[in-house]
Amino acid sequence: MNGENKKSKKPGAFNGIRVVEFAALIAGPSCGKYLADHGADVIKVERYPLGDISRHSRTNGSRSPMFVQHNAGKRSLCVDIKQPEGMTIVRDLIAKADVVIEAFTPGVMARLGLGYEDLQALNPSIILCSISGFGQTGPNANRPGYAHISHSMTGWLGMQFLHRDPPEVPRGPGIAIADTTTGLTAFGAVASALYRKATTGEGEHIDIALFDSLYGSNDSSLQGYLLNGEVDVWYHPVYATKDGYLTTLVGPDHRSWRNSCIAMGNAELADDPRFCNEAQLGANRDKAAEILSNWLANVTSEEAERLLTKHHVASGIVNTVNKAARQPQVTARNLTITVKDPLLGDTEVINSAFRYANAESGVKGPAPTLGQHNEEILRDDLGYDDCEVTALKIGAVLREDQN
Repeated sequence: MNGENKKSKKPGAFNGIRVVEFAALIAGPSCGKYLADHGADVIKVERYPLGDISRHSRTNGSRSPMFVQHNAGKRSLCVDIKQPEGMTIVRDLIAKADVVIEAFTPGVMARLGLGYEDLQALNPSIILCSISGFGQTGPNANRPGYAHISHSMTGWLGMQFLHRDPPEVPRGPGIAIADTTTGLTAFGAVASALYRKATTGEGEHIDIALFDSLYGSNDSSLQGYLLNGEVDVWYHPVYATKDGYLTTLVGPDHRSWRNSCIAMGNAELADDPRFCNEAQLGANRDKAAEILSNWLANVTSEEAERLLTKHHVASGIVNTVNKAARQPQVTARNLTITVKDPLLGDTEVINSAFRYANAESGVKGPAPTLGQHNEEILRDDLGYDDCEVTALKIGAVLREDQN
């Protein structure tokens, strides 16, 4: 299935919505990508002359995976906004937009003449979503902030390593979880603001921070400390199998433990006085976990998962990236889609995770090359004629490059 050419009878939730994005790397672009997945026309205004820095991140001689993933289905405009003609183009776009996403350090947009009040003067009902490391207020507002900074300062890395017994040396995760969490947070906020705009006609200035988003996504450890002043971090257990690793639980209730015992071929163990009811199981959970661990060490991951799942015990193999990418569930849920990349041809990309009965969500096309849609946007969206476009090219206001 080709994401660029796919015809759907179901509209996206944000069909007809226009978004202008001033963002690079992951947090801001992922918010724009979710909006594009839902049918919005997302115009990515890229920094002149090199564009989004993620275009050049870990490319391995090809296109950057980061850029390809978080910018699928957008249009690219590379314009020098330091030149008056470039700023005029941007202001004209904003006047026709519903949403502006920006991911600069607080104050930058205002210095450019594109602060919220400036945008309101151009478009009174505009929604401005400002994404930054620490938000628009607070003692850290003007500090640069990236995912790894939020991982450290919110206690998230500390929970993973410093509160273990014994503590471990902290190390960065393989996912920029603060960025992706922030992208989802911003997407939800923009969706809420669009609903409010539809009912009241009013715009909004949304303030989203990486720090806030990750802090608020904690499941219980921070809240536990706020409630009683104690630090209690619980780690989902991962067990070694004969050929790898698998995660499963002792419990969480006695029924699940009984099913685990059946899967292990030791049904009578569920009635052992140490584990015969929920209270006893809780009191002797470490011993039960030891029994489960010993069984898992003598079976393969695949066999353990098969037996546990057969008896309705939640479990999962710890997959390597290559195995995770190609498992049947990915195919069944259409979590990847083939698009016709302008440089690579048919290319598989990660698809939308949203599913609706009566609307569509999914990648609409490939990530653009730098400035790929300059002329299209100027002519079709802003009404520039050929002479005006040519003059902008000669004046080096626009940049187009095959990367």
